Parts: sequence; structure tokens; C-alpha cells
Amino acid sequence: MTLRWEMLIEKDIQKILHQLAEGSGIQIPVEGSDINIRFLDNDSKLSLSSSVYHGGNYIPSSVRDCLSHKSPFSHLSSIYTYLFIDEQRYQIYLHYLGHANILNLEELKNLLEEFNAIAEKWRFYLDEHDKHDLIYVRVK
Repeated sequence: MTLRWEMLIEKDIQKILHQLAEGSGIQIPVEGSDINIRFLDNDSKLSLSSSVYHGGNYIPSSVRDCLSHKSPFSHLSSIYTYLFIDEQRYQIYLHYLGHANILNLEELKNLLEEFNAIAEKWRFYLDEHDKHDLIYVRVK
């Protein structure tokens, strides 16, 4: 089942929190992408991650170059996120790490919505940069 943000209601958030309390983490599909959620450090911190780029067998230099600059989305967000390159899987992940003990249901919903919005912006941005390395061939 894929969640849509406009349909994310209190019972969905409660279910997420319940599953987190029972295990090491969960993966929720949201609008075509997965967000991995887990508690860390004796449940004092909340970790979110989502893949924002999959390079197949290669991460192009144009994608790597855009990662060396300041985030174009930092001014649009109230949360601090960072990117991680998984060289073995040729993927780039967006991460968030924050305090879990101050979250209530509404704050968690808002956090998930904001994190997903930032992840979507990164996906589009990195895909646009990926196109700079394409080689166009004319067919005669």
C-alpha cells in the first residue's frame, strides 16, 4: 500500500509509531518512493532516509559535481538533511537525524511530509544534472 500525504491521518501515524516501537525500523512507501524510518540511540533519535538517485552502474560526474555545492533547498526547509553516496550500490540517499522524544503525532506527520518534499526536490534536481552526461547520437 502506498501512502499519499493528503490521506495520511492520525491512525497511520500511530501505526508507524507502533511498528517503530516494536522493531528496528520500518519502510513506508509514499507516492512511489520509500522512506526508511528507525529509532537510534535507545530510541532517543529518529532517523529518516530515502533514495534520491540511482545510477545503475555509475554515478556521473555532473551529479557528483552538483553535490559539492551548497544545497539549493536548505533555505526552503526547517529541518537539517544531508546526502550520502553509496558507492557500492551507485545510489544517493537523503538522510535526516533528529530527536525523537519531542515528537507528537502532528509533528511526526509534518516531519515526514517535509522530508518527502525535500527528497522529491533532490530527485528532480539530480535527474536534471544526470542529463548533462548523456551522449546524443544522430541516426542517419
